[in-house]
Amino acid sequence: MEGNVNIYIEFMFLVGNLWERSKGMAVNFYKKLLKLVFIGTGTIRHWRGDYEKAVRTLEQAVHLEPNNPQLHWKLGCIYLKSQNIEKSLYHLEHAVKLGNRDPLYVLWLSNAQNFSGNITVASNLVEEVIEKLPDSAEAWYLKGKYLIEQGEKEEGLKCLDKSIELDPRNIEVWNEIGCFYLANNQTMLALESFRKGLEIKSKETSLLFNLGLTYLKLEDYEHALFYLEKAKKYNLKNVKLYNALGLCYSKLNRLNLAEDIYQETLKLFPEDVESLSNLAAIKAQKGLYLQSLILYEKILKIDPYDSTILNNTAWCLEKLNRLDEAISYYYRALAREPENSIFRLNLSECLYKKGYFGEAIEHLEKIISSEKENSKAWQILGNIYDSMKLHAKAVDCFNKALGLE
Repeated sequence: MEGNVNIYIEFMFLVGNLWERSKGMAVNFYKKLLKLVFIGTGTIRHWRGDYEKAVRTLEQAVHLEPNNPQLHWKLGCIYLKSQNIEKSLYHLEHAVKLGNRDPLYVLWLSNAQNFSGNITVASNLVEEVIEKLPDSAEAWYLKGKYLIEQGEKEEGLKCLDKSIELDPRNIEVWNEIGCFYLANNQTMLALESFRKGLEIKSKETSLLFNLGLTYLKLEDYEHALFYLEKAKKYNLKNVKLYNALGLCYSKLNRLNLAEDIYQETLKLFPEDVESLSNLAAIKAQKGLYLQSLILYEKILKIDPYDSTILNNTAWCLEKLNRLDEAISYYYRALAREPENSIFRLNLSECLYKKGYFGEAIEHLEKIISSEKENSKAWQILGNIYDSMKLHAKAVDCFNKALGLE
């Protein structure tokens, strides 16, 4: 069908070129008809999510009628949804100017200004709309969002509540309220808000995703998995969704499914560090240390200073009995986070395995000086003294590891 539309448009251009040789009503008729074709085609493509073609079609319409505010508004909306903020601002500003500051156009311009980081301008524009239309649920929603972004949480929540009073079926607002509660550790209120949104639109992927994240936060992995899988079923392609699914499978000890989902994620987002790291962790859990190591080394090519990845790389090397290399990576991790006792403890144990007793003792004593009840540190220290035939010291350390002294 789309091919037919394109042929039709080309035909209209051809006819238009012939008609433009004459003066009069024919040209005006042609322009109006062609504009309708462009708007209709652009709108259909926009609904399909085909932003590129929608833009090209509407740009042609704007070329025919450069002073039409509705065309500029449509283009501005599409550019905003495709995250081309500069062009979105250009067309929405034209729509506002040509459309006598129509509140609808002003609201969209406000949204674009917010995305561009101009929160003060965005707030002023939304206040303009509220002054003209005090019952605009959309305006109160945007005002609430802006206030929360600026740190005025309680006032922002009041505006969101006002918006939902005016339009209780606005799922976007229910989602925003749920996100507010989730961010502020009010998980039960977050659950309630996301559920209310889903009562209105049961297949809304953002609500399903956020409800899944809320259950994940509650460590209710079965319920989290239920909603996250639904979001995926309804075609949400979001790297955070895939990683959340993998985490659920992992926590439920379904490691093969976790591995499959991370592999699927990396086909869609091949350079995503979190997905690479999660897959590496699953490989390590399954005892596939070499495969895990290869993934961690790939991450370090992207970010060579990630201390956690340096530590995990060292751990894999240690499991593969490549102790000197492991020690080197542990030291690199510790250089990034000198106060991290886990990194220092891992290094100490690796030094002990390699036989570098004196060096290991120094690190263990540093840990114990600030964490006197670190049983793991006392245990390793006891092992070292036992290996050195210092049995009295070893027994003392083992007792402290058991909490007996």
